[in-house]
Amino acid sequence: MNDFFKDYNPWGQGGFFLGIVAFTMFLRHPVVQVFSLLGALVYNWIQVGFGRSLKTFYMALGSGVFISILNPLLVHQGATILAYFPNGNPLTLESIFFGLSAGAMFTSTILWLACHNRIMTSDRILYLSAGVFPSLSLILSMVLRFVPLYKERIKTIYACRLGIGEDLSQGNLWRRFKNALKIFSIFVTWSLEASIETADSMKARGHGLPGRTHFALFKMERRDWVLLGLLVFCASICILAAYRRKFKLVIYPMVKIAKLTPFSIFAFGAFILFAFMPVFVSLLEEYRWKYLK
Repeated sequence: MNDFFKDYNPWGQGGFFLGIVAFTMFLRHPVVQVFSLLGALVYNWIQVGFGRSLKTFYMALGSGVFISILNPLLVHQGATILAYFPNGNPLTLESIFFGLSAGAMFTSTILWLACHNRIMTSDRILYLSAGVFPSLSLILSMVLRFVPLYKERIKTIYACRLGIGEDLSQGNLWRRFKNALKIFSIFVTWSLEASIETADSMKARGHGLPGRTHFALFKMERRDWVLLGLLVFCASICILAAYRRKFKLVIYPMVKIAKLTPFSIFAFGAFILFAFMPVFVSLLEEYRWKYLK
């Protein structure tokens, strides 16, 4: 199955990842943790295939298992004592449960962030920030451009100095130091001259003038508005359920979980729809492509 969610507008993608990571981190209910983990696993599989997604899962699972084991060893709160360690500290059921919950949360969050990094590229992040923080967006775009550009300039300067025998690998220590200073001086001079040219070019093109628009690679289509509406609806139901304590889970001193009600079942359904939204989108688009063929 192809990942069609990556072709949607960054507003819907950014809103989804922001919501799913926030819900995974702050809602400790077992239903939320289980379906967040399942949604992350399935979407990783759709993105990179079974083999690569399995490697990502093992990496995330390692941190989750470490936290799950570490918590009962360090935290001894809880009313249900199962055993005692040799030093006399108790091993409690509540500390084990909290460790499992924290481990699942870390595993799911790492998997979702892996999905986020594959989709939310620099151009998409800059698109989201350009309308709200145009100056910050400009700085970020320049920084993201200058890092690879400066690396190429350093390589070019070093190759030229190597050709005339004045690089860092020739001569004694003092000569190498002088060659390094020359390379650094050339690099700084070249960068400053390029910065002046960039500033003059931006000024000539009217940067900073009132009413100046910016170019964007993305635009909101009908499917993007539908996706954004569904995400807002599901997120609103989850936030309302959390406010009304339908996702409540108390671990210390004893495990207590919120009673199941019709509204909580509806909220769980809304969260499942939210967590599997990229999967449902890919399934729907896959069906539409096959149907059109």
